[in-house]
Amino acid sequence: MELQAFILCGQGHNLWPFSQGNLEQHHVSANGMTKALLPIGNRSMLEYVLDWCDQADFKEINVVGNSDDIDAIQRGLQNYLDLRDEQFKLVDKVLSGSTHNHHLQDPKPIKFIKSKAISTGECLQKELLERITGDFVLLPCDFITDIPPQIFIDQYRNRDSDNIAMTFYYKNFLESTDKKQAGKQFFTIYASNENTDARPVLLDIYPMADVKKSKYLQVRTHLLWNYPNTTISTKLENSFVYFCSHEICQLLAERKPGNGTISKNHEEEGVQEESSKEHDDIMLDTTIKPNYFRQENQLVKDPINCHKSLGKIFRDLARRSWQHSKSRETVGMFILPEVGAFFRANSLHVYTEANRFILRIKAQTLATNTQTTTASASAIGADAVIGNNCTILEKSNIKLSAIGPGCKIGNRCRIAGSILLPNVTIEDEVILENVIIGPNGIIGKKSKLTNCCVEGYFNVEPKSNLKGETLTKLDFESDEDMSSNAAESSSDNESLEEEYEDEYEYEDDGLFDH
Repeated sequence: MELQAFILCGQGHNLWPFSQGNLEQHHVSANGMTKALLPIGNRSMLEYVLDWCDQADFKEINVVGNSDDIDAIQRGLQNYLDLRDEQFKLVDKVLSGSTHNHHLQDPKPIKFIKSKAISTGECLQKELLERITGDFVLLPCDFITDIPPQIFIDQYRNRDSDNIAMTFYYKNFLESTDKKQAGKQFFTIYASNENTDARPVLLDIYPMADVKKSKYLQVRTHLLWNYPNTTISTKLENSFVYFCSHEICQLLAERKPGNGTISKNHEEEGVQEESSKEHDDIMLDTTIKPNYFRQENQLVKDPINCHKSLGKIFRDLARRSWQHSKSRETVGMFILPEVGAFFRANSLHVYTEANRFILRIKAQTLATNTQTTTASASAIGADAVIGNNCTILEKSNIKLSAIGPGCKIGNRCRIAGSILLPNVTIEDEVILENVIIGPNGIIGKKSKLTNCCVEGYFNVEPKSNLKGETLTKLDFESDEDMSSNAAESSSDNESLEEEYEDEYEYEDDGLFDH
């Protein structure tokens, strides 16, 4: 089975002030980085996803990003792409003359796609469907996992015959939780199908904030009639990894006039035209490309609104299985085993934990760096990563931290559990605990920062003692500029942002009377 992979790169609204997301809304200087290039263990987070895709041996790999960011992403990955080609050539040279040459493979092409869509769903419908030639997979750019892709592929291959897509969920294994993200959890409703041969099926998703508002969870009776063995969970996290069959393109394709939509020339007769074509909309379509194991391939074309995030689109696809009097195709669901780690670095808390996860893995191989100037009296832990061209003076101690290239660390500094982006300057006798510092930031002498976020180019005054603060450079603009920026921010709030994070906002599904 050859799959096309599409990696969606957002702007990282929840990673502000280190990403470019919501810069206009916060009225700060544009010192953030493109989210896909934010380093985890001194490597861009997108590189981990590309390595995972190479293991899966996809047919092709497509990186999709905002038209303003895709060029920067391509430039930032150039060194990685060159190294990737060299590695494939080296493996080919070593194995070409051995009995293991059946393991050889050519590097799959990586294409960069510019998107001008205002939401991820619209991007899929208007810009990606025309590129899809078979089964495909949609991926975020920010996930870190040690679970091999073959686990995902095997589950998709062994899905039930009525599954048109498969979504993957995981249990959050992090010890602590982010209080800001606590209100953005979901009630996930799925059919566990424990006593049957059928596999689990996703049924519905409800934001926890809206359930708390209404004081109770409103589950449709029709859902329970069709799936009496239903499970509701608040501990599952959506990986936003979607394996999709080619048939789903027929459901998401734009509906043209004459196929159940109201044409502009007949607005006055729109109601009559819609009612006259209602029968055509529920007709079974026999022109769909046959699935490789489906015997009776008749797909009912339901109107799917794609002007929303992908999370909401697959929620609507999941609801098709129980919304109608006749059964529809289902969306399969697989909960990743807890023996492996999986999490998305889509918030500052998880971003910090992702760095620690990578640092622990690399503890034995990246303890030191030959291009780093280090005083003999300084101590660098085996779980620390030091970038190129860094300077570390005497009696400094670094543990469980990622130090970006070009950083300068003074005498008698103590850094633990922190992330320093490129070209940060740390003066003498500074203590940093669980701190993230943006590019070119400066921390004054004898300062102590705990659980803080410092924006790039920010200068922390000497002898500062801060805890739990977010330090940013305010941009004092005129009222007219601020109002215009606010208008632009509201209109662009859903543009390929945070890969589906706008799903946190409530949307009336039309199923209930409020």
